[in-house]
Order: sequence, then C-alpha cells, then structure tokens
Amino acid sequence: MTTLITGGTGLIGTTLADQLLSAGERVVLLDVALPEARVAPLQRHGDRLRLVRGDVQALAELVSTIRAHAVDAIVHLAYVLGAVGNAEPERATRVNILGTTNALEAARLAGVGRVLLASSIAVYGADDQYAPAELPLGEGAARHVCRTLPIYGGGKLYTEHLAQAYSRTYGLAVGGLRPSVVYGPGRDSGASAFLNEVIEKPALGLPVSVGFGDARISFVHVEDVAGQFAALLACDAQVFARRRFFNTGGDTASVRELAAAVERVVPGARITVTANGERDLGGLVTRVSDRALEETVGYKRRLSPLEAGVRAHANAVRARAGLGPLAG
Repeated sequence: MTTLITGGTGLIGTTLADQLLSAGERVVLLDVALPEARVAPLQRHGDRLRLVRGDVQALAELVSTIRAHAVDAIVHLAYVLGAVGNAEPERATRVNILGTTNALEAARLAGVGRVLLASSIAVYGADDQYAPAELPLGEGAARHVCRTLPIYGGGKLYTEHLAQAYSRTYGLAVGGLRPSVVYGPGRDSGASAFLNEVIEKPALGLPVSVGFGDARISFVHVEDVAGQFAALLACDAQVFARRRFFNTGGDTASVRELAAAVERVVPGARITVTANGERDLGGLVTRVSDRALEETVGYKRRLSPLEAGVRAHANAVRARAGLGPLAG
C-alpha cells in the first residue's frame, strides 16, 4: 500500500512514515518544506519513500501527486497549530479549512478510498464544562471547543463535519483521531513543545526550568499516535460507519508530575518547576478515554504509563546524541 502523508515532515508524520516503511509499505511525504534533519533518518528505507515539495492549498498539486505515485490512502496532517491560528486567522483558515477540503476533494477526484484526518481534543471544552461522571470523556461528549484556541479547535470541529459530508456524499472512508497533547523526540511546535525540554535537557545532562507546574495535561506519546493511525489505515472501512473520530487517550499528569517522572528515569535530573495555580493547559480537557479505539481496532497504547513514554523519549534523545540508554 502507498500512503500519502500531508504535512509529512512534522513529528507525527515522520513517526508514522517510519512505522509504515518499517512494515514494508510505501510512503509519499508532502510538505511545503523538506528539512534535511527531518527526512534524513527516513532515507534508510530507500526508494519506498518519496518526498514531494507541495502545498495542500493547491488542489491540482495534490491530485497530480496522488496519480503520479498511485496513492491508496491519505493521512492529512497539514495544519497551522494552536496559538498561531489565533495570531494568523486568515492563513490558518486557508491551510486548515481549504487544505483539508482539498485533501478530501483530491481523494474523490483521484479515486483514493480512505482519508484519515488529525482532529484534536481541542474540539472539547475544559474539564469543568462536564459533569464529573462524564470524565474521562468518550467520543460522544459535547464539543464546546477549547476556549483559548477558537480558530484551531473550531477548525478541527468543522473538518470533522467535512469528513462526514464527504463520506455520506461520495462514499469515501473518512475518519481520524482526536490526539491529546503529543510529546516525543523532535517536537518543536505546538502545545507540547516547551514540555519536551523537561525530558530532553535532563536526558542530556542539562538543567531545565518549566512553568505551569500545577496544570494537568493528557499526554500521549507520538509513537502511540502513529500506531493508532496505522491501525486505522489497516482496519475494515465499516469501522468509520460506526464511529468516525477516535480519542487517542493519554496519561493525565500535572507538569510537576511529569518532572517527577523524569527525575525517576534520569538520575541526577535538575528540574526547576514553578506554578501559579493553573488547572490545565489553556483550557484543554485533561481526561479523555481511548477505550473505543482499543475495543474497535485493537490498538492499546504501548508507551503508558507516563514514565514508560518518558523513558522512551529520553533514550531516543540520548541515542541521537551518541549516548547510551538509561539504566532500568
């Protein structure tokens, strides 16, 4: 199978590409930029990887790429993230809304049967907008949209409706994930970028300071998100007729608890945590369930509890720096 990954040089895209290529499949990565640091580790897979410099705002480019590489499925990850959308709403609308429409339309025109989209837990509200019995949230929970990310969260909600429309109108198998806050080696943008330093600097023997110590977050490791996307690529299309978008789930912890997990994994870690009574990270819900995904497609998160993900993250960073793995 050949999978086109748009926004493919991001953290999730490169991780998913590596998993698919390692399983013997073919991958086309499309992005407006193809930074060497991102794509070089994938070059070991040889000619089963194809790199295309392209823009999801250009429908013709998407259609020609699909046809040129005989693409069977699309994972659409090209999106303007979080706070940038608030600051640049016009660009966010073009990339996020038009870009997603183009991915779906290109699939329709070129005869691609399956498209997976990245939604977000930003389609939900904060914990205090739900009754205690509703937590952790399942996929049927009310979608209030994160109060601090109206462009990003609202756009994700709109594209979920687009997915439904393209499925009903044209028969596409369309679905996707609502990721929690994604962490993993190489995250340099989005809500979790500053949190990566809490793991990466101590892993390299460096001190680090972090704020938002009391904020609780639903953390999910990028390897699990990629594995969940891979499972949705392989599942029976009838899955999406029953449920179109699935929570990735995650391990709920405060930033202070994340730091404590790092200190257990990395001997001698030097972490300074400050706090100002934050309840969450920008109004994102902190407790979401991945039970539906596990029961429907059989994927159980592997890098859980949080300490397991922290260890994997720290060891990946150390390996890139030529250091040995941590004990334990």
